[in-house]
Amino acid sequence: MYRILIAIQEMDAFEQVNAQINWQSMNYHAPTFVSTADEAISAMETKRVDCIAYVLPKEDARKLNDYLTRVRPSLPIFQIKRNLDSQLNVLRDLLRLLDRLHSDMSDEIIDENVVLDMLRDELGHTLLAGEIRKESTLRGRLDMLRSHISPDKRCVMYDFDMPQGEVYLMNQWHYGSERLENALRTNFFGRYYDDMYYTVAVLTPRHIRVLACQRKEGKDEAPESLVMRADVHVSQAVENIKEYLGLDLILTDTQVLDNLIVLTQETV
Repeated sequence: MYRILIAIQEMDAFEQVNAQINWQSMNYHAPTFVSTADEAISAMETKRVDCIAYVLPKEDARKLNDYLTRVRPSLPIFQIKRNLDSQLNVLRDLLRLLDRLHSDMSDEIIDENVVLDMLRDELGHTLLAGEIRKESTLRGRLDMLRSHISPDKRCVMYDFDMPQGEVYLMNQWHYGSERLENALRTNFFGRYYDDMYYTVAVLTPRHIRVLACQRKEGKDEAPESLVMRADVHVSQAVENIKEYLGLDLILTDTQVLDNLIVLTQETV
């Protein structure tokens, strides 16, 4: 069972929800509660902690966030909700993540950072496919996966047509669209380039979508500068894809989005 640490100063806000959760039936030990950043840090340094949630005053929250960023950058962070159903949904999402992080289904040892990268890639695909319906769901999963991208800053979305995609996947590429997506991401677009994060989704054999996102740190970049930098990298990637894979990607649309949240269905 997984061990949860909750740092919360106003326990009354969570006590009623906590009392209704059968933690053991969800494969969690009963949470360890602390009320300050120092207590949370001490707990993480002296005992096993698989995930953490915190609702603390500003200075304490900043101190704990700094520690998590420097010392525990892979520890999942989940949200505290006042509503029981919402909290149970968060805990189910968290359980799926923890199961993936701690799975031992092969003899190969996979670093947890590699697993987190894979899960972030999956989240990017899901978002670009329009399968995330709520802003709160997106924000919660970004936090849980310790993503460095900002949900609130501008991003650039590219849509491509791949005219020979169906023939290519059927005849030359025998690994399926998921492996093609991974190849495009890993070998051509990359995840991080020039301080921006790129995610790729092969939505259909002909439709490929790419999203260039800003990191959390720093100011929101001006649209003109953001597009110029992303265009250079995306154009080079498209040329390399043509050269090495023999695939033509024809740009059909470019959009500057105000933030990642506009891709959730509830905002459409």
